[in-house]
Amino acid sequence: MKRFLLCLPLAVLVITGCSKKKVDDVPEPPRPVRIAPVTRADIDSQLIYGAELQPSVEVKLFSIVMDRILSLPFQEGDYIEKGEVVALIRREAMDRGLDQLGAQLLALDAQIANLESELARAKDLFAKGVATQQALDQVQTSYDATVAQRKALVAGRGQLAATAANAVVKAPISGVFANRMFEEGDIASPQAPLGRILVIDTLKVTLKLIESHVAKVHMGQEVTIDLDAYPGRTFSGHVTRILPYLDPETRTNAVEVSIKNPKDESGQYLLKPGMYGRAKLITERRENVIVAPGEALLLDTRITGEAGQELRKAVVVKPDNTADIRVVKLGARDGNQWEILEGLAEGESLVVRGHHGIKQGQNVVIDTQEDRL
Repeated sequence: MKRFLLCLPLAVLVITGCSKKKVDDVPEPPRPVRIAPVTRADIDSQLIYGAELQPSVEVKLFSIVMDRILSLPFQEGDYIEKGEVVALIRREAMDRGLDQLGAQLLALDAQIANLESELARAKDLFAKGVATQQALDQVQTSYDATVAQRKALVAGRGQLAATAANAVVKAPISGVFANRMFEEGDIASPQAPLGRILVIDTLKVTLKLIESHVAKVHMGQEVTIDLDAYPGRTFSGHVTRILPYLDPETRTNAVEVSIKNPKDESGQYLLKPGMYGRAKLITERRENVIVAPGEALLLDTRITGEAGQELRKAVVVKPDNTADIRVVKLGARDGNQWEILEGLAEGESLVVRGHHGIKQGQNVVIDTQEDRL
């Protein structure tokens, strides 16, 4: 009986071990996956930045005259030609002031004419020894003071006339009227703009390049603009200005891109300031390189490499329908396509759906029904 009791635990261990071995030996069920072949293609290395369309030129219209607006004929969106009258401001008080200054000038002219006669007589009498030097100096001083007074009055009248002329606000450039801030009858103020004139036949985009991208951009470089308002359609522009310094706060370099604004069949401009999208700058074209779609390349924080390397995890289906997990090194990116520098070969079957959580060597089955993955 003692022997039996001693052997019993050993038998239990053996049975338990056998049972555990059977559980561990159960293979993983085949994983349904979708695949795509690893191919070759030409790929463009691009810089991609957010892009907001802006007018190529924008001018704010102000009234220097602070008075009532008599006329403001243009509505928002109207096209204004250079030199057209945008607003008329009341100027009655200034006109009365100009009339008053004109009358004062006439009075001074008469006074100066009289002083000129007196000065001539004083000089004649002084030459004959009848008048003293003091008497001549008094007449001369009075004459000079009156002439100076007239010059100051003329200057003041000219300044008032210039201000009165600003009561007629004209368009300094041709463009579209926007942001009308006043109505007829409002009081214009030098501190608030009447509106803006926008030049939109050519638009611009300002890109803020990070420091590592500065050397990759040059004047005249082609830029492709994709806009949310026109999915599937691209617009072309060119780099027309690169500031010669970096913003010290953001460490970015401002670059301006000019874009011609096409018109539709009705003659309306297609592109509008404020539209948002993405600007793509082609910095390098790489021909006949191995490429893979972005959905096949998984981020994995456990993968480490040298500084500047772009590494991803990918799953390849081997000929025996088992999964082979690879670490791949990426190069240039063009849309959803990535250049593969290391880790994949042309013609291999790459898993593009169903690869999350898959294990090395796990059996897979190719599934063409997308809704099952």
